Amino acid sequence: MATCCIDDERVWVVWNWCSDAYLRNGQRLKFPAKTNPVNTYQWRYVKAIAERFAEWQFDDDTCRKFIDLATKYAKDKGYLRKGLSILHQSNMLDICYGMLQREKDSNRQSTNSIELVHKWLVRQFKDNDPLDVLLQRPREGALCNLTQWYKAYRISDSYLAVSKSCCRALVRLADNFPDERELLPKYTKLYTLRRDVSRDITPLRN
Repeated sequence: MATCCIDDERVWVVWNWCSDAYLRNGQRLKFPAKTNPVNTYQWRYVKAIAERFAEWQFDDDTCRKFIDLATKYAKDKGYLRKGLSILHQSNMLDICYGMLQREKDSNRQSTNSIELVHKWLVRQFKDNDPLDVLLQRPREGALCNLTQWYKAYRISDSYLAVSKSCCRALVRLADNFPDERELLPKYTKLYTLRRDVSRDITPLRN
């Protein structure tokens, strides 16, 4: 996308993303009073960021993710009070771009791992109900297959987060075997993982 395609409407969209991200980190962005926003440094900064997003061909989700990463990084470094000028600095943009790419690479590796786990589980299920197989116990008093496979690293946290059958099995364990459920990841962790990886994978039916 060329720089000329960045119109005022798009700048306002990016401004709102930045404003929300700063506010979440305890800093409020605002334009100078009694001044047309278009004539301010803040506007110049946010337009430059929007232009860079266009140059990088980021979609909206990636733009928001980049702003979140950059804002968090600025807060950790104590720069947030300087406003949007920090996000306009080339070194800051380069640092946060690298952070985003590393995170995307990590998510890609996680996606590949999920696919391998799924293929292995499909072989275990054969023609049986996945939920029944996951909750099956090799013998009385033993942990169910889901718990044993998780403890043996056959099933990963990420897979638990995105598999419908695994999620149903976790609910069943919580109802009937709460002590065993404690051996598996908490729902809050699984929710965060599902949010992070669901954009990169096809939803799992099992």
